[in-house]
Amino acid sequence: MGNKWRYGLWGMIIIAVLAAAHVAFWQRYMVEKDFRQVELAVNYDEIRALSGLAGLNSVEGLQEFKKHGVTSVVLREPLLEDLAIGGNIEVFSGQALLERLNSQETTSWLVRIKEKIPAISRQNTYICIYNKALYEQIAAHMSAKLGEVKPYEISHGTYIIETVAPYIESKESIKKWLGVGFTQTSLEDIRQAGLKPILQIRTWPADQKNIRQVFALYRNIPAVSTVLFNDDTLPGYNSKALLAELANEMKKSDLSLAQVEFFAQKGFDKLGILLDKKVVRLHTISPDELKKMTPAEALDRYALAAAERNHRILYYRPFLAGGGLLEQNLGFLDSLGTRLEQENLTLGTASQLPPIPVSRELVFLIGLGVIAGGLLLLDKIGWRKLLPVLGVGAVLVWLGLLLLDFGMARKLMALAAVIIFPALSLLLYIRQEGRSSGQAVLAFLKLSLFSLLGALFMVGVLADAGFMLKLDQFIGVKLAHVLPLMIILLYFSLLVAKGLGVAEKIRGLLNQPLLLGIAMLGGLMAVAVAIYVARTGNEGMSVSGLELQFRSLLDQILGVRPRTKEFLLGHPALLLLLIYGYRDNRFLPLLLLAAIGQASLVNTFAHIHTPLLISLLRACHGLWLGILLGLLVYALIKLATRWGRRFQNG
Repeated sequence: MGNKWRYGLWGMIIIAVLAAAHVAFWQRYMVEKDFRQVELAVNYDEIRALSGLAGLNSVEGLQEFKKHGVTSVVLREPLLEDLAIGGNIEVFSGQALLERLNSQETTSWLVRIKEKIPAISRQNTYICIYNKALYEQIAAHMSAKLGEVKPYEISHGTYIIETVAPYIESKESIKKWLGVGFTQTSLEDIRQAGLKPILQIRTWPADQKNIRQVFALYRNIPAVSTVLFNDDTLPGYNSKALLAELANEMKKSDLSLAQVEFFAQKGFDKLGILLDKKVVRLHTISPDELKKMTPAEALDRYALAAAERNHRILYYRPFLAGGGLLEQNLGFLDSLGTRLEQENLTLGTASQLPPIPVSRELVFLIGLGVIAGGLLLLDKIGWRKLLPVLGVGAVLVWLGLLLLDFGMARKLMALAAVIIFPALSLLLYIRQEGRSSGQAVLAFLKLSLFSLLGALFMVGVLADAGFMLKLDQFIGVKLAHVLPLMIILLYFSLLVAKGLGVAEKIRGLLNQPLLLGIAMLGGLMAVAVAIYVARTGNEGMSVSGLELQFRSLLDQILGVRPRTKEFLLGHPALLLLLIYGYRDNRFLPLLLLAAIGQASLVNTFAHIHTPLLISLLRACHGLWLGILLGLLVYALIKLATRWGRRFQNG
């Protein structure tokens, strides 16, 4: 490749940097800067129970929590079974009801049932209700969700609803899955306390008609601004038309959709897009998890969810063990409010993430920068003759992908960016000759900044509320961590191998005798890479308690915790490699760790739901700590070498 080609490629990279910087540091950062208000929510049933233990009624208890920052209350839609357990209703199979009618009982309501329902079906289900408001609520929801429902007023204060849904004692029983709306008592308690309800809605067998009917019932509930769905499938999750109907009904009431972290729901992402990304991320700690946590650990988890993962509703589940429970939980909320203030967050109604304008032209320019980086990488590897053809082909493919599938094109280019630039930076800056420690630090910073071009381009092409809310995600997490390692290891292994061409060098390596030490070292490196890959992504290996404590300590000291594999392993190894130079394959372990550090540095920014400023702070802390540790290790090596020489000289 001639110098003109190289100048042209570097020019494309500079233009792409300007485009990506505009998107990342102007559009995205300016949106995140004002996205700072966090809503505290509690569960109605839990607060009612706590209030009772403290001698307060539900309204008084809710008002106490309001004084400590709570603004909303989650109402979980009750099942028929919940109401039956609470003694509010009775649920019978037709067979059981007939047996009771044929018994010796002569109570007036049984006599009235015989008069009102002359033909009781053994296969049907019958719900007996003893409160008119509850009867009207259940009848409305059952009529909407099941269709074939017959209501009967047996006598003043006694009502029966008949449905053809069979009564079976299993998880398929309508008792165990049918949500029946929200009681007027709970809604009135929340209103009197001056709080707003968040509706936690059960799923049901949805069609277009009953979606409209069900949401017409919710529309009568005042002050609702957010709903969350209770189950792992949303109503109509397997039909685009039904999800569109669901989105339309939610838009009529201007409802936001709550996204519960760590709880995948089928149909959620599609519904979020149909709602024009009117989604708010919600974090909670389940009661089972809470039993294993200290208050300090729970406080850290809530605070980090809000500060580092853009959760704008914190759904607080109270501690239920120990004495003085009400005071204990109110004190925790005070501590949480203080911690959020320290993170520059404020309490109130949850902030809504505004849309970020996505320019196809800017995305195209950023993609050209990634392509230019890829061509420079191939040039460095030695594929010079094919570069013009590959370059033109890559641009045409990029343009075609943007026209055919804009979303997938962006994700593929983001993946290419985080693979190409860490690998290219290591190829450009690592050499066989060593450097002074000062020169090595300077080279380390230049190398890392060049790697971060991959992060900048990725952030630029994925700057979108959909990615920031995890309605869509960066793809190829493990590839992004592994491929730079493979490129680097292969290149430097061949660099010091004997032979003229690539083929001859590969043959030479394959024909070389395998020494036991090299085999053991290779095995250890393979295990290290396997562990590294297993710990990447959202479903990586579990982390030990000791490591969790270490992470928490770093969070407390630095505010934002750097990646352990960067500042403890990758960055010190890279600095040593720059000081000593890559003399031969004995330095392969250092090279492996260095590549891991750079890949991790860039992939820190692949967590698009993390605020950009947090990712920048995390990367910076990792860099300066890595430099310090690398220099410390270098000083210890020099000291050990000096002592060794003195010992030899006797």
